[in-house]
Amino acid sequence: MPLAAMPNQALPLTINTEEYPPFNYTDGQGQIIGSATLLLRHALSRADIEAHFRLLPWARAYTEARLRDYHCVYSTTRTPEREALFHWVGPLVVNEWAAFSLVERGLSIASLSGLQGWRVGSFREDAVGDYVASRGINVLRAPSERENILRLEAGLLDVIVTGKATGEFMAQEQHIALTHLFTFYRAPLYLACHPSVPEALLARLQTQLNALHREMQEESQ
Repeated sequence: MPLAAMPNQALPLTINTEEYPPFNYTDGQGQIIGSATLLLRHALSRADIEAHFRLLPWARAYTEARLRDYHCVYSTTRTPEREALFHWVGPLVVNEWAAFSLVERGLSIASLSGLQGWRVGSFREDAVGDYVASRGINVLRAPSERENILRLEAGLLDVIVTGKATGEFMAQEQHIALTHLFTFYRAPLYLACHPSVPEALLARLQTQLNALHREMQEESQ
């Protein structure tokens, strides 16, 4: 019997992600860590779901989850264009979308409309870049978020648009002084799974994720 015809079978999931600190990234030993990763691993363990994590370039991580059975991807922005392509679990964390430039450039830009005419960087299949491009801004796409930071430092870009926490993390990591120009959106990030993943399995995962969020909220009070 084909896998898709066995909806109750708890097969191992393949969970793809990318270098997108502080939510998901690798440490010095090559282990996938980050705030979203930790939360997701805990929820999977509580739900008794076996999963294998892989770190890939974002475009590949996203495409494999869209096309391959029992594949998922995180941390994923849940957009109207993506909604019907996946089964969703979350949110895991909340991402603030922001624009940055090098401190030494001294740029003063306060809104998306102010980005017109500047060289604005994002990366392939990224919802932040898609959103900015949909506002009529020309967006230059890199293979990865880390490459964007290097392009900015090299003078190939004027501004990058990315998650606020991600931009600040990578700037500190690479000892680059960035200016936070403005924040323009708050986007919850999710686990997005291929439709072949049984909804009952993902409901178990959602239940455990909800419980973890409640516990974290109680601890912070």
